Amino acid sequence: MLQLQEGGYGLLENCFFPESAAIIGASTDPMKFGGRALKFCLERGYKGRLYPVNARHDVVQGVPAYAHVAELPEAPDIAVIAVPARLVRENLVAAGEKGCKVAVVYGAQFAEAGGEGQARQDDLLRIARDHGMRMVGPNCMGAISLASGFVASFTSAPEHHDGNGWPEVGTVSVASQSGAVGIQVFAQLRDRGLGLANWISTGNQADVDVADAIAYFAGDAATRTIAAYMEDASRGLKLCQALERARQAKKPVVILKVGTTPEGGAAAQGHTASMYVEDRVVDDLFAQYGVLRAGSVNELIDLVAACEAGVVPSSPDVAAVSVSGGGAVMISDAAAKLGLDLVDYPQDALTALKGVNAFVNDRNPIDISAPSMSNMEITGGHLKWGLERNQPTMIGYISHVPLVPRTRSGIMPQLLRFRDAHPEQLIAIAANLLPEDRSALVRTGVAVFDDPTVATESVAKLVRAGQAFEKPPSAPVAPGSIEDPSDALAAAGITLLPEAAVGDAEAAVRMLDGPIVLKLSASTLRHKTELGGVITALASPESVRAAFADLAEKVARHNDSYPDLCITASRHVNGVEFLIGVRRDPHFGPLVVLGSGGVDCQIFDDLTCRKAPFGPPDAAAMVDAAMVSKKLTGWRGAPPANRAMLEAALVSLSGAAARLPSFEVNPVMVGTDALSAVDLVMDDDR
Repeated sequence: MLQLQEGGYGLLENCFFPESAAIIGASTDPMKFGGRALKFCLERGYKGRLYPVNARHDVVQGVPAYAHVAELPEAPDIAVIAVPARLVRENLVAAGEKGCKVAVVYGAQFAEAGGEGQARQDDLLRIARDHGMRMVGPNCMGAISLASGFVASFTSAPEHHDGNGWPEVGTVSVASQSGAVGIQVFAQLRDRGLGLANWISTGNQADVDVADAIAYFAGDAATRTIAAYMEDASRGLKLCQALERARQAKKPVVILKVGTTPEGGAAAQGHTASMYVEDRVVDDLFAQYGVLRAGSVNELIDLVAACEAGVVPSSPDVAAVSVSGGGAVMISDAAAKLGLDLVDYPQDALTALKGVNAFVNDRNPIDISAPSMSNMEITGGHLKWGLERNQPTMIGYISHVPLVPRTRSGIMPQLLRFRDAHPEQLIAIAANLLPEDRSALVRTGVAVFDDPTVATESVAKLVRAGQAFEKPPSAPVAPGSIEDPSDALAAAGITLLPEAAVGDAEAAVRMLDGPIVLKLSASTLRHKTELGGVITALASPESVRAAFADLAEKVARHNDSYPDLCITASRHVNGVEFLIGVRRDPHFGPLVVLGSGGVDCQIFDDLTCRKAPFGPPDAAAMVDAAMVSKKLTGWRGAPPANRAMLEAALVSLSGAAARLPSFEVNPVMVGTDALSAVDLVMDDDR
């Protein structure tokens, strides 16, 4: 499995802040494919040394040009290879021989085109590695840094808005496998007043991938928020290492990961030659590292807007104020679904508020009510009152108020002062705004949204990121020699109940020393209950004999399908049934898996996982995710089960997972004072 290499992602500095750049295939026509990068560098005021390479012209767009890379006066930090696909190889070789540190390859018809294209792409990768050079692409749209003014891209986005299509210089850095989707993000950041620092399109990711970009942005002083569009998560270990780097830097990462179904994965294969990876695993690991996962480009922009306010709260406590009862309901619904806590307002504060506005309600969210909407001193005062409740986050919904000329002039000055007075709080405002007002608010550090539900959902995801930031650093465990899962289970406090084959009913009766379980067993039988092959809580000789007779008849009936079918006996224990396992994932490495156990395993299909090793917060999140966890507090008269022991066992297994083979135990019975396991199944036995 590929791992993150500091010397590798560190070279991306040359994509964004190069001191010198060769543009191979530079055109005298600034609107052509090969002319745009040079045009943009000149427009954006790039201060480094530019070397256009053009065999037919001595000067390109006013810059002295060279006929061949070999003629350049120095080894440029980066080579932009803007030539047709058939000419890419020879120019990549030339860039490598000249000593370039990074090459950006625009050309398509490589791995995304199938077998022959894959071979051509593999050849490019070999050339880059032979010369110690990182390669972006092929089949990519290049890189942009508004922070430095360097642009290595052929995008047409700057032509938007009559040639005023650049975003403001800001602190969002974007990595996108798809150039077109990445440019949509570029454009929507601009239109939402969110400034851009750096942008990269990774295309087929023959070498440089989204994980490299995330790792680089995590240490980039120009970046506060990282946004990514991904199709391929097959380099999972490397991705996790990059996300951990961003988590430790406390930089929020927003990811739109697509190809979440086999069908979507097939589409991604034809687009950027991406591999399908089980999305449930991706989702769980994103949660582990605090990724804010988006389901669409629009949601990605909304989540970035939340992050760009510059405050990442870890507390779910929220104060909310709305000019409308409808807005208050939407905020309440979203908060309840996503775990935000609309804390009660103090009665004395409510009394004081009612002294100003008799129409307000008496709960969080505060409903300002329609009569007060004509008085911006009251509306703004109520929002300020919400901020003064000392909650980490305040959500305000003010509808169309800032669009009405007579109310805009009253509310905007107040909104623009809020962040200065409360720099430690996340302020999220949902409103219809003029573009210039939206941009002005964003610059003050207010998160601005169009919809109160979206605002609340974005805050909830940001809070989860804040909670992930508070976890201690994740240190990898050396693999070492493979251990016996039985020993790891014992060290985790899970007792494997012994089983014994019984040849007749009386042998089973002799095992009675408290209730027992009789069941069918065979090397290839995975689900015993489907044959009616498990009979529990047998406490008397009569019940044991009857159960044995029933199972013996089933042995005879199914012996052709399961030649080694037999009857076994084990001690019966009570508890809540979970499935626990360790999985050596081919993409992400060792994972610990938890879900509902017993027959509920197939009904609920609620397996969740975390990358090992992990600590108590992730163990608690895994338990919460299992539907059966609701039984842990006592269910229909059953005694409470020991959740703390279960969580401790998960943490213990996570520490050993790198040294364990893949296995599964189902069920693990979580009792009041013990964890007992039945049916340890090795991966090879499946």
